[in-house]
Amino acid sequence: MKLNRSLAISTSIQECKMGDIIGLLEKEFPLLAGQESEGLKSRNRIFTVRNTLLTMVLTSVQQDKTLKNSVDLYYMIHQQHKQQATEALEEQLNQEKVLDQSLDKKAGRPKKYTLQLPKSLEKDISLNTAAYSKARERVPMALAEELFSNSRISEVNNSYSHWYGYRVLIGDGTYVQMQDTERIREEYEVKYHGQSNEGYPQGLLESISERGTGQVVSFKLSNRHVSELALFYEMIDEVPIGSVLLLDDLYNCYEIIAKCKRKGIEMLMPAKRERSYELIEVLSEGDEIIRIKPPKKRSEWLEPNTFLLRRIVCKSPEGKEYVLHTTILDAKIDKHEFQLLYLTRWDIEISIREIKTIMDVNILRSKTPEMALKELTVSLATYNLIRKIIYASIKDLPFSPKEDFIQKFYTLNKDFLIDKKGRVYNRWSTGRRRTGTPAP
Repeated sequence: MKLNRSLAISTSIQECKMGDIIGLLEKEFPLLAGQESEGLKSRNRIFTVRNTLLTMVLTSVQQDKTLKNSVDLYYMIHQQHKQQATEALEEQLNQEKVLDQSLDKKAGRPKKYTLQLPKSLEKDISLNTAAYSKARERVPMALAEELFSNSRISEVNNSYSHWYGYRVLIGDGTYVQMQDTERIREEYEVKYHGQSNEGYPQGLLESISERGTGQVVSFKLSNRHVSELALFYEMIDEVPIGSVLLLDDLYNCYEIIAKCKRKGIEMLMPAKRERSYELIEVLSEGDEIIRIKPPKKRSEWLEPNTFLLRRIVCKSPEGKEYVLHTTILDAKIDKHEFQLLYLTRWDIEISIREIKTIMDVNILRSKTPEMALKELTVSLATYNLIRKIIYASIKDLPFSPKEDFIQKFYTLNKDFLIDKKGRVYNRWSTGRRRTGTPAP
């Protein structure tokens, strides 16, 4: 069995969730500049911005994601902060007493040492879900985006995150199911041949993850009928210069390649479709430098430039021949290195599975487009925080190929089945009504 770092980390994520994940995540919860963005008045709220956002983070790792369970989590956080504040104030009062006793006594009434908690901690919270629901809506989207940005690991550098000096990133898209509400349907309704579908609305999630940490670097959520290429084209602006993108054949598109080259970003992807090209140089057998001409049908703004690609013929373990295209022309890098690099593109499939099943983002529970995007942003930020915790402990740990990570991962996860209307079942059923007389 070959080394599979992604599945090994998947197991660590699951084990991390089964442990004291709440304590770990609260320690990793970053300090956010906009926590008091609601103004001075927000400091007296019981449902503060920081605690509400922290509760959303903790809820995203719970199997029970109901508002009731979220309020229970908030109550626990509130009680912990109240106890911490009480202990800190008691310590401060004791220090004042010791200091006053060392000084000469003054005439007058003795000083009273009273414990005064902030108003937000004095009151106890109600277990009614309405107040927490409103508090979630008050959390600014910009603060959720800041949380996602701060959840990413900066300056990653290990034997798996980089390849010949390039930072390795992987991109792909998937679909997520959304709630059947009027506002959600306005933006995310699924249509067939222009006609509304009876099934649940769905969104297209386009993401770019980092090899070596598995963290989500960038993402976008849009209507299912929006092209993946259109979303990915916008995301290229967020990709760091000096990166190499591992992509599927869908992204082997002239406009995508042209923008990546203009931004100083390299690409590696299969070439399943026939493309006319001009042979420039033969580096070795099955390894050529070719010139790609611009297509006749292209965007009006796109300059009709030609550019060079490296065309590499590979063989799969089953003996099937396939072709890879890359914008990296360095002849010093052997063609087999590109093949080995591209085989790790499967890591994105593992990451997407983790996000949709382990993090349970396959179904977004919010009932408005704004809250659905906020929920997704917080869930992906939480996923990054878990990856951050794991990376700190095993970033240089070699995984033994003898350990069966696939079997271990399988036993830690349960299958679930979803029908076309989004209903979840523990076992498969055709849904047909039974007819006839039942057997005795």
